[in-house]
Amino acid sequence: MQWWTLQQVKFRNPQTRRQAVEKLAETRTEEAIDCMIGALQDDDHEVRLAAVKGLALCKDPRTLPALIQGMRDPKPEVREAVVSTLTQFGDVTCIEVLVGALRDLHPGVRSRAAHALDTLGWKPANELQKVARFNALGEYHNAASLGAVALDSLLGTLRDTQCPNRRLVVEALSQIGDERVLKPVTSALKDIDPHVRVAAAEALGTIRDPRSVEPLKELLHDSDPSVRAAAANALGKLSDNGSLVKLTASLKNPDWSVRRASVEALGKLKDPRGVKPLASLIKDPDHAVREAVVEALGLIKHISAVEPLILALTDTQASIRHAAAGVLRKLDPEWEQSEAGRRTIPALKAALSSKEYWVRQAAADTLAKLRGMPKTEPSFNGFSDPVVYKRTAALQALLQALGDWDRDIRLAAAEALARLADPRGLQALVKAQDDADQFVRHTAHQGVEKLSGLPQREAIELTPGCEIATLSA
Repeated sequence: MQWWTLQQVKFRNPQTRRQAVEKLAETRTEEAIDCMIGALQDDDHEVRLAAVKGLALCKDPRTLPALIQGMRDPKPEVREAVVSTLTQFGDVTCIEVLVGALRDLHPGVRSRAAHALDTLGWKPANELQKVARFNALGEYHNAASLGAVALDSLLGTLRDTQCPNRRLVVEALSQIGDERVLKPVTSALKDIDPHVRVAAAEALGTIRDPRSVEPLKELLHDSDPSVRAAAANALGKLSDNGSLVKLTASLKNPDWSVRRASVEALGKLKDPRGVKPLASLIKDPDHAVREAVVEALGLIKHISAVEPLILALTDTQASIRHAAAGVLRKLDPEWEQSEAGRRTIPALKAALSSKEYWVRQAAADTLAKLRGMPKTEPSFNGFSDPVVYKRTAALQALLQALGDWDRDIRLAAAEALARLADPRGLQALVKAQDDADQFVRHTAHQGVEKLSGLPQREAIELTPGCEIATLSA
């Protein structure tokens, strides 16, 4: 019935023709091979693809010229199949064709040709062939390591929108120390793929050519936040102080990564004018941004950063508090006695009412370190002694915790007040004896018994709305 199959190859329905070619491939007769060679010119690419695969099964040297012609097929999947088939022959002519396929317009064909040549044991004869092989395999950094000889090949790949890893091409181009790289990389800032735009911005940060400053500034308005962040980072590496205004505006970006990148860039500029806008982010909602602010202020090393750094000592994150303490000590070893320190007192006192335990504790510790606090009221005289102030701040924090919704917090506060042995806490413990929790009531009762026999202490007003009354003996 092969005669009928041969007739079906001429039918109008492309699916029928394809199925006929597939059946002929199983027979492997001379008539079948001739018919499949003819099918390489079929109008339907699936029929042509079936013909290539069928000829691969035959492995007949007579098919080689027709297969080589198949490398001109408009469909990349057909050319890929031809490459795989030619690998089975492996003669000199096939190798030459495969070397030419390293420069195919489609990345899939190039890659398959490179793998085929490696299978056949082929070795590049010169630098250009090395570049072509690396480029075909997607090893763009290896290609770039060969220098300017790789430039044309990499630029061609960059222009190929079908290439899935053009971002890597841009990164590789930045390794080549050639001025011709600047223009195409700058043009890539407008690429449709945001990953390519990010890579282009990073590449310009690596190249560090002053001519890329303005294009990078424009990129700060990109629709993609990762691109805006990359642009900010690149501007920081270029150390162009003319970028300060644009970077300062980016500090208000709604995306945290853009704000952090802009903060880091301002730090690298080391311009004292950046301290004030950076200080505005010392309470940013994102801890990564706040940490970057502390590091940036440390890089700028200007005395005006002392005040925001003192405020950073009350951050909710321990890592930020520690970093701020280190930078602060380097900027002003005697910050506790500085005017900037005195200006932070109202904010630190307000922090004593924070819902966060560690913020309250950090605020109390920082206030205790400050020297020469202004005497705002006669009752404030006791605060001139940092030990007294720290004790009082701790007492206030415990009194607030005694009213916390969490039973464990109230219990811990009652126990701590008893250990603190400060009679100013007696009144709160008396009230806590009516707590809803029996363990809190019991602990408060023990505290009352312990504190009742202590001498009274002068009352000290704390934050507004939270006073500790003088206790009668």
